Amino acid sequence: MSLDPKGRLAIPARFRMAFPADQQNDIILTRGFDPCITGYYSDSWQEFQKIFYGNELSREEMDLIEREFVGRKLESTFDKQGRVTLPPHLIKYAHLEGLSEVTVIGIRNRIEIWNPNVYDEIRAEKEQVIQGLRQKLRTS
Repeated sequence: MSLDPKGRLAIPARFRMAFPADQQNDIILTRGFDPCITGYYSDSWQEFQKIFYGNELSREEMDLIEREFVGRKLESTFDKQGRVTLPPHLIKYAHLEGLSEVTVIGIRNRIEIWNPNVYDEIRAEKEQVIQGLRQKLRTS
């Protein structure tokens, strides 16, 4: 996917259309646990937040989550071309500075926006885990 110098990224219609019909115009962007930008529709953002509040986390862990994921989020709207402007702090976090091409993937209730090189490196690192899962799923 193309990222322009102004930080605008066209999100493919197939990803936007996967959002519930009444939530296809808006997106909530935040950092991922991995070095990527994660985009949620409104309901999936609420589900994401419930994960934290439903677990027994220390005050320090909650403060960190609220600062890094909630406090740094950006609520945005897709423009007429289906583009969203990525904020500079998330571009920096995901190592997207100076890139004209990024990798966008859809996962259940969210999208992830990656530096293609970082994504390939992480995929290579996780290949052994994937093969282990493959074997585990075959035997189940």
